[in-house]
Amino acid sequence: MMGLTAGTYLIYLVDGDADNRDFLVAQFEANGFTVFEFESAEAFLENRDRIQAGCLVLELNLPGMNGLELQSHLNQLQIPLPLIFVASSADVASAVRAIQNGAVDFLRKGSDSAQLIAIANRLVTANRTGKPAPWRHHPYAPFADSWRNI
Repeated sequence: MMGLTAGTYLIYLVDGDADNRDFLVAQFEANGFTVFEFESAEAFLENRDRIQAGCLVLELNLPGMNGLELQSHLNQLQIPLPLIFVASSADVASAVRAIQNGAVDFLRKGSDSAQLIAIANRLVTANRTGKPAPWRHHPYAPFADSWRNI
């Protein structure tokens, strides 16, 4: 899929760890993505008027406003940006909350970056074709109509 994303899809990377940001920027750019990086949720929000079609890769444990708080704020602002969480440590409740509030996926920080790139590429394909993104349904997140069966 190399080159599929060039010039058409952006990655917004929010991570307080400069070393991890540098690593992920290099990985995404090697796969043809354009990356905008931010060290905090607040820095990202300062630039929200410049957001274009893309994907937000968001660290859960940020200084100041954490990732879940940023996700909630973006939902309130109705900014429809696909979001992938990464976390070095998280409890099950945080992961479930992230998925229930619309995150595409929740990955362990430092895991195989190829998985993160593959998810971003699926988002690009969905964006280019205009088809709904092939979201993986998280096993603990309820389906939208699951309550109808009760």
